[in-house]
Amino acid sequence: MLSVNVGFALTTIGARDEALKAIETGLALAHAIGSPGAIRHARMNLLGWSATFGRGPAVRRGARGCTHGRRRCRDRRLGGARSRQPRRLFYRGCEWLASHAPEAPTRARALLKIATESYRVTGNRDLIPVALGRWAEAELRAGEHARARALAEESAGLLDQGAPSLLNESPVFLALHEARLAEGDERGAIEAIVRGLLPLSRRLAGLKDTPYARLFLTALPHNEALLKKARDHGLVPSDVANLLSNDGSI
Repeated sequence: MLSVNVGFALTTIGARDEALKAIETGLALAHAIGSPGAIRHARMNLLGWSATFGRGPAVRRGARGCTHGRRRCRDRRLGGARSRQPRRLFYRGCEWLASHAPEAPTRARALLKIATESYRVTGNRDLIPVALGRWAEAELRAGEHARARALAEESAGLLDQGAPSLLNESPVFLALHEARLAEGDERGAIEAIVRGLLPLSRRLAGLKDTPYARLFLTALPHNEALLKKARDHGLVPSDVANLLSNDGSI
């Protein structure tokens, strides 16, 4: 469990290879000692890894067979989804967001809506802001711009008020940026990027003088996208610019 939790932490800061190794090590140990709970925990975090970085063959094999007791779960179907773990539904929804399949927006909307509402009911406040942001992203993909803006505004407002977040906040402000643009609010879209740079810089400060600071900015797709938009508007913070200037990333 400790190895898997380290893998989760490494995933959130963009250490792709180290994170996968830690999770797979934990999964192998869980199999070796015959611990169903630890196996499920490891597979769950493999889903989180793949939702962040994309799925390769090894990850598909490792995450296969996600179970509740002896029953194989069928997360890609929506029937009965409310009875399943919100975190699994959240990760599946994020995977659909990364897909170009015609049904991806519909699948992502349904799963992320259920996951977010479940987080509200269960009181997982440190997951609600980003879940709302990803749901907003799915609504955008589906062409529901007003709904996307309402969700993104709620999410960003929670973070502005100091709500805790277990997950990286950049998806929230990217969704807000796109939702405002979709409604013709260009000034508001730029403001969303400015707001998003605050939590990014705060997290970056926690990685100062570690080998992970640059990875955090360049290996996490949403952070990279936020910084590209910031660069387009001349908004890149000096701490970020100084960190990346040596390798020409910005």
